[in-house]
Amino acid sequence: VKNVNKDGIPIFDLMILGMGDDGHTASIFPNNIELWNSNNLCEVAKHPVTGQNRITMTGKVINNSNKIVFLVTGKNKSKVLRKIIKKEDGYLTLPSSLVKPINGELYFYLDKNAAEKL
Repeated sequence: VKNVNKDGIPIFDLMILGMGDDGHTASIFPNNIELWNSNNLCEVAKHPVTGQNRITMTGKVINNSNKIVFLVTGKNKSKVLRKIIKKEDGYLTLPSSLVKPINGELYFYLDKNAAEKL
């Protein structure tokens, strides 16, 4: 690893993310999307249904990764995945749409069910 961090922000070689059927990723949900732009490296997020506290990395850490891979499975995610990939109306309200590596690469690994609406 050439750079352990840049401007105090860690650089991960590989970041593997999932995506919820509500478009959340890394425990940043649409109802707390402001956590994405936090100045902190990590934040405490609250699950919108269960109220469970979770720890999440913020957008500046995620987007500083060299490679980001989304693993998306299931028919229940096909509609939100299409919205993000096709940049349909309202897609920017979904945290997964904010994953855009600054100097890295972004990959989507999908099963047939998740990809059915693309």
